[in-house]
Amino acid sequence: MNPWWEGLAVFGVGACIGSFLNVCILRWPLGLSIVRPASRCQACGVKIPGFLNLPILGWILLRGRARCCGAHLDWRYPVVELFTATILAALWFLYPPKLFVAYAFLAAGLIVASGIDFDHLVIPDGLTLGGVILGISASYLLPQLQERADPTDAMIRSAVSAALGGSILYLLAKTASWFLQKEAMGTGDAKLLAALGSFLGWTALPWILAVSSLFGTCVGVIMILQRKQKLGVKIPYGPYLAMAVLLWLLGGKAWIAKYLLNNLSSQIPN
Repeated sequence: MNPWWEGLAVFGVGACIGSFLNVCILRWPLGLSIVRPASRCQACGVKIPGFLNLPILGWILLRGRARCCGAHLDWRYPVVELFTATILAALWFLYPPKLFVAYAFLAAGLIVASGIDFDHLVIPDGLTLGGVILGISASYLLPQLQERADPTDAMIRSAVSAALGGSILYLLAKTASWFLQKEAMGTGDAKLLAALGSFLGWTALPWILAVSSLFGTCVGVIMILQRKQKLGVKIPYGPYLAMAVLLWLLGGKAWIAKYLLNNLSSQIPN
């Protein structure tokens, strides 16, 4: 197949996956099945016909209104579908198939975690602790995730990175909570960073912490200036961790490697 046709196919499949992720974001925190029942209108409960349940296109054709009752359809549905499709297509062009599959699972989990964190200020243990187990297992099966050749070595590195990531953010959260005399960050964020460490290794942790903190600070300051957020009120941190990871996968890792290589080369005498 032509590479661009492959990318287009991945984009289409990614949009369908994004539609499923919307279901996970909506139902998981409520304890509902993510498989049954089939998609229904959130306003009146009528089953949505398959030809109107098309990712992205369905929302556009309906102009953001439910056909059955005219209720407003959340704009987040097509945004999640489009975002998922775009991310997966980009990962397809950047990585070999086996790494693509691993990073696609990671990206999907981050999208679900971000959506739930936005809505409920919590990240389910099934995503975080489950992610740690999946990351360690994937590192054994695919040592390239940890830039290692030996599966056992990769698995150990994954486990150590998970422990390191979770411990760092847990200690930061406890320190901030002690300083503010209120809970500053939930333990779900620390568990999420542990899962990220299990997939990406400890070398990605400084980037993730720095970039996510920058995102969180900028958004928090803007919201405070716009009087949409009170100082000291908890805000979701999971989405900023997710954005930092996606930037790492989409070029941050290569940029850091190039930056370090250039610095080391400049320090070596001719």
